[in-house]
Amino acid sequence: MLIMALFFAAGCTPENNDADVKVTTYTPQDITQTTAVCGGDVIVTQGLTLNELGVCWGTSRNPIVEDSHLSTSNWSEPYVCTITGLEPGTKYHVRAYALHGLEYYYGEDKSFTTTIPSSHIIAATAIPADGGTIAGGGTYEQGQTCTLTAAANSGYTFANWKENGTIVSTNATYTFTVTGDRTLVASFTAYGGGDGHAYVDLGLPSGTLWATCNVGATTPEGYGDYFAWGETQPKDYYDWSTYKYCNGDPVQLTKYCSFSFYGYNGFTDDLTVLQPSDDAATANWGSDWRMPTVAEWEELYHNTDVTWTTQNGVYGGLFLASNGQSLFLPAAGYRWRDELYDVGKYGDYRSSLLYLDIPYYAWYFGVRSDRYGMYYYYRHVGQSVRAVRSVRQN
Repeated sequence: MLIMALFFAAGCTPENNDADVKVTTYTPQDITQTTAVCGGDVIVTQGLTLNELGVCWGTSRNPIVEDSHLSTSNWSEPYVCTITGLEPGTKYHVRAYALHGLEYYYGEDKSFTTTIPSSHIIAATAIPADGGTIAGGGTYEQGQTCTLTAAANSGYTFANWKENGTIVSTNATYTFTVTGDRTLVASFTAYGGGDGHAYVDLGLPSGTLWATCNVGATTPEGYGDYFAWGETQPKDYYDWSTYKYCNGDPVQLTKYCSFSFYGYNGFTDDLTVLQPSDDAATANWGSDWRMPTVAEWEELYHNTDVTWTTQNGVYGGLFLASNGQSLFLPAAGYRWRDELYDVGKYGDYRSSLLYLDIPYYAWYFGVRSDRYGMYYYYRHVGQSVRAVRSVRQN
């Protein structure tokens, strides 16, 4: 949450709501079907003591505390929280607020829209031992034959029927005899459309869809191209001398710099997340694609079973989701200067987030034979890019 608080603190404009108390509403981030990360800050210009700082939200513009809210008594620090229990596909408004005595001071109204479910999975159908209603209508008794048909939305390919996690049919229409309690689930694999890049729906809570291969590759096992953080084209030599956003030295940064010590002639811009023009996934595959956030990498890891394995002779990590779909990340190594290191041992995958404490580093997701997780490393080295998208393409 510290990373998120630092990230939100940049570039916010407060609403001029009082001469003594000025409240800033941060732009909502990390929006999913049911959650959003929101926050705010307050400046007290005449030494007033506040009771609390918080955020409030609702479906109408300029929500107030009585709608819904979360708060903290530590108003001396920026407040960032995760709003939960939201409805998918719904537009919400949020405002930060501060409380002084019995009076509330509000920041400007910000809006966001929760995502819609991007997967199409038939809900689990429980069939009682003594017969009962099965999804789609109809009442069946023991010994009777039941036929279920899975109809995928546009952009999906039927995967299989599963019973208690075990595949029982690979046909869209499944016929069976009612013999007792059972749960059946139909799952689908999502693929890209007009842009030609395939993706898979792992059934993640956020609905994020993951590309099936690296940027620059044509198969899941392909290593693809290597990118310095903030650069959109591969190159022959990866060093500070060839890095786009510095003057040949890691303490002479010219973009994405949060501390003047690391900036060229004291330069800072407080940019902490790659802009679309500097995102290798967006630049190479189009506006529907982008590099994953740190939260999306962590979501992938914590919602799948990961196995170090080989696929078509290539070492890497296989991420198996509960819906039966999987994602393979090859151990493509990384590039430094004109050398390729640790192929078959490590997979280093870029994220879109700067390492805030030392801005010549950036966060990446590491795939290893014995461990997986978020690390930070130099921006100028060449690392792999696995793209994501937020909305299924119909």
